[in-house]
Amino acid sequence: MLFKITAYLPFAQITPLQKPLSLFFCIFILFSCTQEVRNDKTIVFSITSPKPGWMYYENTKIIMAVNLNTDNIKWSSDTVGVLGKGNHLALFLPQGLHCIKADIDGYTRELSVYVSPSADGMHTILVNYAPMEIKMKNGNCFSFAYTHDGIVNNFRMSQVPSMLTSPVSHNLLQTSHLSKSSETPSRDIRLPMPVVGKPVNQIRQRSIIRNSNTISNSYNLGDKRTFFVINTGDQSGTPHNANAELVHQSNSLSVWVSDTASLSGDVLEKCVEVVETLIIPRVQTLWGKTSDIDNDGRITLLFSPTLNDEGVLGFFNPADFFIRNEDVTSNVYNPSSNEMDIIYVALPEIDPKSAYTPASINATIAHELTHAATFTIKTWNRINSGNINASREELFLDEGWSHLTESLCGLGISGGNINFVKRFFENTSAFSLCGQDDSAGMRGAITLFLSWLFWEAGGMSWDISDPVKLNCQGGISFLRRMVESPHTGWESIGIAYGKHISQLFNEFLYEMHDYRMTNNTYNYKTDPYTNEVVDFFVNMGETIGLGFPKTLSIYTGTSLLPWTFKFLDPFSLHNETLLTLNAGNISGTTFYSYTTR
Repeated sequence: MLFKITAYLPFAQITPLQKPLSLFFCIFILFSCTQEVRNDKTIVFSITSPKPGWMYYENTKIIMAVNLNTDNIKWSSDTVGVLGKGNHLALFLPQGLHCIKADIDGYTRELSVYVSPSADGMHTILVNYAPMEIKMKNGNCFSFAYTHDGIVNNFRMSQVPSMLTSPVSHNLLQTSHLSKSSETPSRDIRLPMPVVGKPVNQIRQRSIIRNSNTISNSYNLGDKRTFFVINTGDQSGTPHNANAELVHQSNSLSVWVSDTASLSGDVLEKCVEVVETLIIPRVQTLWGKTSDIDNDGRITLLFSPTLNDEGVLGFFNPADFFIRNEDVTSNVYNPSSNEMDIIYVALPEIDPKSAYTPASINATIAHELTHAATFTIKTWNRINSGNINASREELFLDEGWSHLTESLCGLGISGGNINFVKRFFENTSAFSLCGQDDSAGMRGAITLFLSWLFWEAGGMSWDISDPVKLNCQGGISFLRRMVESPHTGWESIGIAYGKHISQLFNEFLYEMHDYRMTNNTYNYKTDPYTNEVVDFFVNMGETIGLGFPKTLSIYTGTSLLPWTFKFLDPFSLHNETLLTLNAGNISGTTFYSYTTR
């Protein structure tokens, strides 16, 4: 508003005392008359969606949003023109490069995004809100939902008015879980590592860490001694005292058997032969050697019926690598250490229907020996060098390494490893690949993923003259990088492989998706020594009995944990259709991928 002086008193009529004040007043009024009065403030904001560099498709609605709580936003595109008004505006954009402008009372922000065409091929949509509409072309649609670090509840699709019956045989999709998997007995249990004492000079003085220069105990065949064996049903309780006899000794192996054991025929001898000729050489090639804690140059196996009674096939106890300490007031209390590199194993049984067949026991020994070797390299060697804070590998990856070794030793079928993968296939969205809750499904999930990574990295080959020997073609180097790295956990897999873990996870899912669409049979590899399958994937044929993961109707809500996925029933559309994705709750990154053919 402009002010104007229209009347005034003659300056001569103002008294001398009033003149200075009047002069100041006139100057103030004159200055004010030349200024326009504005009350508006600068509006500071940014566009939060869409995001530069993200992938968008013309058949998926794009959210237009800013970081202010206001709907007074005008949106436009240099290609389309006016888009609409409001915050969190959802709309389709045509293919091409768009300069998106947000306008709030004359203050603007701009960014550029590229919208890809909705062509044939797989489309992946970031589901960051629900309901979300997507425009899908007519044809047969194969789809799946998956998460990275996200969690989603009750994920489903709303009504599809022009949907037909599934274009793929329903029986084909169910082949993987017609055969029920068994979760008993437990392959093993994970026992805690004892606390490493402080200060560091305790380590150097070997007050709790076993000195590798200690003179070894010398035993002869027929000798007897007592071992501490953890009560797996009550790990904090009093351990078993197992009186055992040395029944076998070679350059690489000592075998002790509890005096309460009852063995049939030559079942033990057959197990020992496989351990010496196949398992020990293979595990050392894949991972490296176990630390020789008692300095006798041998791995010790103790066969105890207490494991059979408690429903456990075997275990490795890292406490055995540390000095026994029976002082209950000590912060390094470690009362059950046998102070040796030892594996505890259930007794093999000759009955082919038993859970403790020689093949299952052999697979368990390969599994537990891997635990001992990877613990040595990942943790023990660092502790023994003075790093008392050296990390132990996380449970899911520690178990995944050991289950993978079973397969690479040619014992994945007869030893029962395949049952863990089958359990995972029964409900893939319930078992995170990096889950911390031990279960058959989680073990199957990480085993399948590591197997795929191993062979994608190049895998291995077998020596023509001696098929027990393995030659690295890239896969073994990948395993060594994982276990030798100071990094642990989910991200460490990608670090060792050389790709981000999210990219590896995506590629893993996309390849399964391709097999599902084409119904191709996976061309698995066979161990020339054991004649068993060494790698697992989808659709391996009726002989192996491993098909595709169980699917779910697109109308049935499903929940997904972080780093899980769920394949959905395929469906057909007559015409281009607008579909709606719904979910009860979404956090983190959740995706919906589909291919229309």
